[in-house]
Amino acid sequence: MSQQIKSEKLRIFSERFRSALRSSNFQDNEIAEKMGVAPSAISNWRQGLNMAKGKNLRRLAELLNCQPGWLLGGEGSEETGTAGGQTSQGKDVWRQRALTAEKKLAALRTGLRVLLETSADLPRSQGKTTEGSAASLGGAKVLKSEEGSAISRAQE
Repeated sequence: MSQQIKSEKLRIFSERFRSALRSSNFQDNEIAEKMGVAPSAISNWRQGLNMAKGKNLRRLAELLNCQPGWLLGGEGSEETGTAGGQTSQGKDVWRQRALTAEKKLAALRTGLRVLLETSADLPRSQGKTTEGSAASLGGAKVLKSEEGSAISRAQE
């Protein structure tokens, strides 16, 4: 990366950091304490000597209520809710999708567990399938067909 590009990135980060810091009403030492970094790191960020990276950038953005990408010079506004086009309603939609996916995954795991339990080596009966030769596993009756394969039916 050329020195000129690096200098521009540092300048933008420094300007946006100072702007977000003013809006937050935090002092340098408060931010340093909350982030677990030296106060000199905050001073260097403010002066444009260094910029926050990785988890420090994410923590800083969270504390200052802004997006990490915005601090680095990305598009969007300073506020978390509007930077990058992400609204609180959009976050709720994704949260709901994640919860739905977790429920579906739990149902799949349960079904797989029952399937694996019913396909285990069960005593094979000769002849037709009868209730008497059924083994009960996890709330389902497992019946043996004439070929010896397991058939699962929910208990009534």
